[in-house]
Amino acid sequence: MIEEAFSCGTRRDRRAQRRIWTWSLLWALSLIAVTLAIRRWHLSSGLILAGIASNALLGLGTLLAYRRFLRETDELRRKIELDALALAFGVGVIGGMTYWLLTLAEAVSTASFGFVFAAMILVYPAGVLVGLRRYS
Repeated sequence: MIEEAFSCGTRRDRRAQRRIWTWSLLWALSLIAVTLAIRRWHLSSGLILAGIASNALLGLGTLLAYRRFLRETDELRRKIELDALALAFGVGVIGGMTYWLLTLAEAVSTASFGFVFAAMILVYPAGVLVGLRRYS
């Protein structure tokens, strides 16, 4: 069902979705590599900054691929995507602010803030699946 939901639409939509998945995978792998490089290896600051810049460029590529998809897809799919993005953004803002307050209260460490991003990343596809199911 998940594969079917994320590969629905026109041939152009499916091609655009594959492009987004490719950019996203490269971005995620880059994030893992740069994180490991920063934490485990003693690289020069120049190499680390180059890795961070490369990661940002891959993120920009992902964003532009997604933007292109949204411009080319139909109105219903744009609505589904917008609803899912709004949900993920809301989870990120509410989760981020809550986490920040917990950090100020010294109830959690700042090192675990990545969980807020992980929640956003997981909520978005769930929102898309719910929307696709609702409107199919």
